[in-house]
Amino acid sequence: MIKVKHLLDPIENDDGVRLWVEPIGLTRDLRQWCTVDHILCHLGPPLGLWEWFDEHPDGYPYFRATYHDWLAKGKYRPALQELACAAQRQNFTLIYQGDDPAHNTATALHEFISELASYCPPET
Repeated sequence: MIKVKHLLDPIENDDGVRLWVEPIGLTRDLRQWCTVDHILCHLGPPLGLWEWFDEHPDGYPYFRATYHDWLAKGKYRPALQELACAAQRQNFTLIYQGDDPAHNTATALHEFISELASYCPPET
C-alpha cells in the first residue's frame, strides 16, 4: 500500500518506508526529525514545473499531466513499476511539503504509480 503524507503529519506504525519525493533536498536534521528513510528528488517533477505549480496552485491538472508525461518517458519508469508491484506486498509513504493535501507532488506521483500497478503480475 502507498500512503501520501505531509512532511509534518504524524508518523504511524504502518507508514512503512518513508520516501521524500520533492525535487528539492531535505536537511539532515529535518530528515531525522520527520523520519524520512530515502530522499528521492530524482522522482520529483522537473524543478521548473515544480516552481510553476508553486506559483499557480490552481494549475494542478496541467502540473499532473505534464509530470505524468515526464515520468512515463523518463528513465525511472522501470523503478516506479517495481515500486508499484512492491507496494502490493509492503507499505510505502510518499512525503510532500506543499500546503494542499489533495494537490501536490506526492499525490501526483501516487496516481502515476497506482496506474502502473495494473501491470503487476498477480500475487500467488
